[in-house]
Amino acid sequence: MTAEPSDHIDPRALETVAVPCPLCTSGSDRTFAKVNGYRIARCARCAFLFVNPRPTESSLGRLYSEGNPYHSQSFEPLTGESRVLSQVLRRVRTYTAGGDLLEVGCGRGDLLRLARTAGFSVTGVDFFGGRKPAEEGMSFFDGDLRRALFPDASFDIVINRNLLEHTFDPGAEMREIRRVLKPGGQVYLKVPNVRFEHGWRCRLVFRARHLLEPPYHLNYFDPSSLKRFLADNGVDFLRWWIEAPSRERRLLATIQREAFYRLAQGCYLLSAGSVFPQVVLTCSARKR
Repeated sequence: MTAEPSDHIDPRALETVAVPCPLCTSGSDRTFAKVNGYRIARCARCAFLFVNPRPTESSLGRLYSEGNPYHSQSFEPLTGESRVLSQVLRRVRTYTAGGDLLEVGCGRGDLLRLARTAGFSVTGVDFFGGRKPAEEGMSFFDGDLRRALFPDASFDIVINRNLLEHTFDPGAEMREIRRVLKPGGQVYLKVPNVRFEHGWRCRLVFRARHLLEPPYHLNYFDPSSLKRFLADNGVDFLRWWIEAPSRERRLLATIQREAFYRLAQGCYLLSAGSVFPQVVLTCSARKR
């Protein structure tokens, strides 16, 4: 599901800056594609795909604060997400029964409400742009994680879903997550799988030529690059999950997504977890 453009800022007119590869820091890359006026580069050393040049951190802050398309009910209705969010909490509790939970990129706070009901102490971080939720028993910070300045070892669990692909410096973001986690704390992470964002897999599953979405999506992970990224930033991979798909407004799209989800589950079980089509990359990891 793609986001609708911001009503307040032209995403194609943001101030940009050249960056090294977010995965291996190489300064050498070549053009992979040009989409929405942005250049998607392939690292010459590790083959990671990323937007370069990309919007500056301050430009991204304004883009999301002045009209965040990912907070709207039209983008992701709660009725289509409730099953997914309940599944996320069950999986988090596989490794951590309770405690202090932080969601980075919490949006409207739907997951945090469920987590609070389940007994967690909850905190959320996101760009709210003056629309920060105000609910008893829930704490929200308006801005990015590093500016929240949480003390070291504050949280038992950090949930980061559908966010690293948007982040100017994903390595700095993961190191901050590690800093605020308690020793042995858990990260629940979800990002798109670039193998399904272009090429034949994208056409098969999504009936689209590509889902590359700059300047909203800046970093494009696959299974191997995500595991390397975690290890390089002091977080140990625990296991993959298959997250249930959101229900679409179109019935046919929902049926197709559900069928592929069931296929992935079957492949995962039959291969003892070694082979399955990961349309999105969802995993648990632990602070080293």
